[in-house]
Amino acid sequence: MSVVQGDNLEIMRGLPDGEIDLIYVDPPFGTGRDRVAAAGRYTDARELDDHLTWLRPRLAEMHRLLAPTGSLFVHLDYRTVHYVKVELDRIFGLERFVNEIVWCYSVGGKSRRSFGRKHDTILWYARGDGYAFYPEAVRVPRKTGSHMKVVLDESGRPVQEKRDARSGKVYRYPVHEGKVPEDYWTDIETLNRGDRQRTGWPTQKPERLLARIVQATTRPGDLVADFFSGSGTTAVVAMRLGRRYLAVDQSAEAIAVTQTRLRQSPQLHLLP
Repeated sequence: MSVVQGDNLEIMRGLPDGEIDLIYVDPPFGTGRDRVAAAGRYTDARELDDHLTWLRPRLAEMHRLLAPTGSLFVHLDYRTVHYVKVELDRIFGLERFVNEIVWCYSVGGKSRRSFGRKHDTILWYARGDGYAFYPEAVRVPRKTGSHMKVVLDESGRPVQEKRDARSGKVYRYPVHEGKVPEDYWTDIETLNRGDRQRTGWPTQKPERLLARIVQATTRPGDLVADFFSGSGTTAVVAMRLGRRYLAVDQSAEAIAVTQTRLRQSPQLHLLP
C-alpha cells in the first residue's frame, strides 16, 4: 500500500501490466482556472485541446494497468465528459463501456441564466468481458410511497409491495433486502462547507461515493488505485474496507493531507 508524490504518467509507466483491480480518477475538469482551497491548489487552466492531449496518454496507461477483471471510473462534469468519453471509447472499445453514472446533489449549481447544474458524470469502463461486479454489496433501501408500501405476507412477515399500474401484477420484496442502485445516484450528497470530512482540499469527494464504487467492483485484498488522489478519499475508503491502495498525486500538499487522513482515519461506518 503506497502513497506516492510525482507525475502520474511517469509513475504509471513504471508499473507492471494488469495488476490493478479498480482505478478511480477525479482528474481536472477543464474549468480553465486553477482550483484553490485552504489545504492546497492545483492547475486546471489548460485549454480543451491541451487538456485532452495531456489526459489521453494517462487514460491509455490506466487501460494497460487494469487486471482482466478490473474497471476504470473517470469522474467528470459537463465541461469535458463528452470529449473524454470519445477518448475512452477509442482506448477501451465501445463494447467495454459499462455505465454512465449521474451523481446528483443539491449543493451549489444555482443560476439565473440556466437550469442549475446539480450533477457530475462518472464513466465506467471495464478491461474485459468478465469484469468484477458485486451488486449485493451495495444494495440501498427501497423507497416507500404511492407505488410501494409495507404489508405483511402470508407468514406475517413485513414486505414491501408494489403493484404494476398497467398489468395489475404485484411485486413483493423483503424489507431488509433493498435494491441495487440505478445509474443515477441521488442518495449521496456532496460535501458542504461545514462537513466533518472536509480537509480543505478543493473538489474533495464524499467517502460514501467512493465506498459504493469500491464495494461494487472489488473484494477485500484487491488493489485500488487513484492517480489524481487529491485529499486521499479513495485511499482512505480502500484502507477502511480492507483493500490495498495506491494513491498518486503531484502535489506535496495533497500527499500530506492524504497521509494525515490515513493516520487518523477511524473505523469506517458506512451508510447504505
